[in-house]
Amino acid sequence: MRYSGTSAGILAAFAIATSLTLGVPQPVHAADAVRTTEASYPRLYQGWRAGVIVGTEVEGLLGEELGQVVDLVVGADGRLESAVIEASGMLDVGEARFTVPWHQLMPGSVDGVLAYPVAGPDTLDLIRRQQQAASRPGDWRVSALIGQPANTAGDATEAGFFGTVEDLVFDRNGALKAVVVTPEPEGEGPYAVAWKAAALEPGLTSITLQATPEQVKALGSFDAARMKEFNTARLNQGAQARQE
Repeated sequence: MRYSGTSAGILAAFAIATSLTLGVPQPVHAADAVRTTEASYPRLYQGWRAGVIVGTEVEGLLGEELGQVVDLVVGADGRLESAVIEASGMLDVGEARFTVPWHQLMPGSVDGVLAYPVAGPDTLDLIRRQQQAASRPGDWRVSALIGQPANTAGDATEAGFFGTVEDLVFDRNGALKAVVVTPEPEGEGPYAVAWKAAALEPGLTSITLQATPEQVKALGSFDAARMKEFNTARLNQGAQARQE
């Protein structure tokens, strides 16, 4: 099918707008793409894995049990926007879920617990108001990407399926820094590739790493066991950094 100059321009503009809405990083040259080298892994080890944040208990203003983090929402700019919380049975609202802005979560009464400084009745009102709430354009959920295929770039002999998205790494300010990929067949890795060197496919059906398989493997294995615990003291540090 042939398009006129005007139609082609409209289609090009639509494609650009769509990629921005999806929060798709702009492709970069494979030779310059993988900035997460072995030397920078220690910096990633100071951050938090999405797989660890998910599952954290959340309490209310008076220490009452509100629920548990079951998902995370990431904005088009690659920053944590909010946490999706599955309401506790104590709220008596069934299997309802509600979202809380990430910057509003605080250290809980004990380490390893988050606090949303709102009383139980106000949380119930929040749940009701969010029933019809729509997500912002460009936002996406971590659960939609975990487990999806990760492809690599390169020529016809290099590009293609590489492995599976295992986890995501955020810094203490909530910025997404790396995607952790487990190659298939297993036996090597996993590898943490810089988020800026990754491109989301429409619908979060897969992710493309702007690097060849050899470049990814050259990063060395990412040892998640070396990461710091997700604790409330470090959450405070992140909150202070956001305010400065």
